[in-house]
Amino acid sequence: MSLSMPTRRLVRGATSPTTTTLALQQPSRSLSTSPSRPWFWSKKEPSSPTNLKDAITTGTAEARKSLISKLQSRSEAPAIFEDEVAPQQQAVTEKEAAVLSGDQKSSATSGPLTASQKAAQPKTFTRLGGSLVKEALARSVDPDPQARVRWERKIAIRQVKNGTDAYSLEPRLARIARTERSLHSKSPWLPTSVKKLVHLARQIQGKNVEDALVQMKFSKKKMAAEVTTQLKMARDLAIAERGMGLGQGQEGKMEIQRKDGKWMTVGDRSKMYVAEAWVNKGPVRAKNPDYRARGRMFLKESPSTSLSVVLKEHKTLVREHQEREHRRKKQGPWVHLPDRPITAQRAHYSW
Repeated sequence: MSLSMPTRRLVRGATSPTTTTLALQQPSRSLSTSPSRPWFWSKKEPSSPTNLKDAITTGTAEARKSLISKLQSRSEAPAIFEDEVAPQQQAVTEKEAAVLSGDQKSSATSGPLTASQKAAQPKTFTRLGGSLVKEALARSVDPDPQARVRWERKIAIRQVKNGTDAYSLEPRLARIARTERSLHSKSPWLPTSVKKLVHLARQIQGKNVEDALVQMKFSKKKMAAEVTTQLKMARDLAIAERGMGLGQGQEGKMEIQRKDGKWMTVGDRSKMYVAEAWVNKGPVRAKNPDYRARGRMFLKESPSTSLSVVLKEHKTLVREHQEREHRRKKQGPWVHLPDRPITAQRAHYSW
């Protein structure tokens, strides 16, 4: 069998004396017919390194650390409320340091404290090591004040932009959410059925909170007490969380017509009323056997139901009345024979 020309040259060169002498002088390498650096392995090195690479690879350690910290930091402008956040954080740190130093001094001067002295001292830390200082508690509630400040700044810029843009109009729902207050409250699962609780929900819907409580007080239904508790909880939450019903809507008395056609007099527009009330079917509480004739047995399911209410202020009723009046006036007068084109006419009888 004859070898091809390149292979013969390779074998002859490997067995030649000059090649053997070079192989003894240089480290051994395996024979390969492929080139040392194929075309797909070639990677061009950058002719001149960038300034960033020079700054990282060369220079002092302090310069490299400062450059890396600048690259990792957020490239944002300072918040507009930065002067309010920084003093608060500084006050928290100083107060915690003062508390810690006071504890250390007292322990160093007076020695170990007795149980009565420990009980008389004000507690500054919890059992797990958490701080009870007022500023520290505020910081735990608002752990990232800078993020909150950035969000407030973003919302303020958006509101100013929408207000100054001549072609930008605030959506109706956004305007209502900004100018009116409401609260949605849902009760836990009550041991009753939807068929029984829905009558109480319809009884309180559309009434003032005080009138609804009076209705539930004199109701003979068993769940009236639970509805009363739910109404009182929703009222307290609305006052504490949303600031509703504080008597700040005194703008004079006004006669308005509600959606159901009834007229009412509105004096305090911050007064609360039950705008919506509905019930939701819940999970089955239990299954009990129901023994029937001829040896049969059915299952009795004990239902559970929840009550949801939405509280709003009389300011919402005034707005809805004004919107209905505006739509009614915009329609124009009723015309017995309106001037409109005749359509759907045929050239023949249709019967």
